[in-house]
Amino acid sequence: METRDDYFERQIAELRKWLAQIMKLRVDGHRDQAMVALIQAQERLFGRPLSEFSSVPLDDQLSLLSVGMSPERARERHVGYALLLREAGICYSQKDRDDLAGGAYKAALHILLGAMIEINGEDGALLDLIRSTLAATPVEQIDAPIVEMLEAIASK
Repeated sequence: METRDDYFERQIAELRKWLAQIMKLRVDGHRDQAMVALIQAQERLFGRPLSEFSSVPLDDQLSLLSVGMSPERARERHVGYALLLREAGICYSQKDRDDLAGGAYKAALHILLGAMIEINGEDGALLDLIRSTLAATPVEQIDAPIVEMLEAIASK
């Protein structure tokens, strides 16, 4: 009988495959196909159609991803979602849709900062993701909650 941990391991492995496919499509110049794959990956991650979670506030989306999971598993899914949002930001930027790119980067940054605060420690790879996402996020998208999260991390 398959354990719950096996299921989550398979989900994370599947998410890695989706990300690799999306990045390859984007790098090869197939941005529209990359966007379709991004939507499919998000639907797979959430286990429901895009229309059921895309209009939900970000914190509620994160709650949906966390139902019935340990904090570690939930954080892995959150970071995976942030990586999908970063890829969406890159695709939108390449399509000269800076308005949509900014929102995607901001959401990814918010998720990554939350993950870093939750672990209450030093994670070099996560910190690098935060730095690169912060650099890609338009200044006008950096609002008070993000500033507070950045300050909380800096004070550790």
